[in-house]
Amino acid sequence: MAILLAKTADNPVPDSPGKWRVGEIVAAVEDDHTFGSQETPEAGHFYHVTVTDKTLEEVQDYLQGWHHEPTTTQISAVGNDRLIEVTSTMVSTSGGNAFTQAQVEGFCTDLNEQYPTANSSYDSHQNASFRFNVTVPLAQRDTLIEQINEFVRDTQYRRRRWYINQAGRDFMNANNNQASGPAATVGNYLRDGLLD
Repeated sequence: MAILLAKTADNPVPDSPGKWRVGEIVAAVEDDHTFGSQETPEAGHFYHVTVTDKTLEEVQDYLQGWHHEPTTTQISAVGNDRLIEVTSTMVSTSGGNAFTQAQVEGFCTDLNEQYPTANSSYDSHQNASFRFNVTVPLAQRDTLIEQINEFVRDTQYRRRRWYINQAGRDFMNANNNQASGPAATVGNYLRDGLLD
């Protein structure tokens, strides 16, 4: 059997993409694991979800992060004008925790402030990708392209995909911060952030 540990509250630190939040699964351990005094359900810092029909190895997927692996592709070029497409392997249904139109538009605004001749603008988005137009004068081409690549690589993502949903937290709050059962049962308490 395996036990998933999840936060009972947001970490009391400034907001950031790496901040642990309520319900997020922070670790998975064997059911015979010796917990520290602050890790027990009674201490109130962690929920314990025991998956009775899965091994530790079988629940490792619940620790999967976003693993942002972006690619930047030039779709077309006419003179100095480029249509750039950015694709990410981790784009959620809502656009949360992934590229959003607002992020791309903000980046275009920043480019235009730094390079007034860039004429950068949001073009469109589809599924896991966003497109934007930019004018890349020869003298600034390498610098501008590296800045685009840096923006793509450094777009911040939440640390974890999986979390305990509100129904699961409500149940565990009423049951000493614990839940136990086969994967089919405890799976009702788990949520893949990509579906948000």
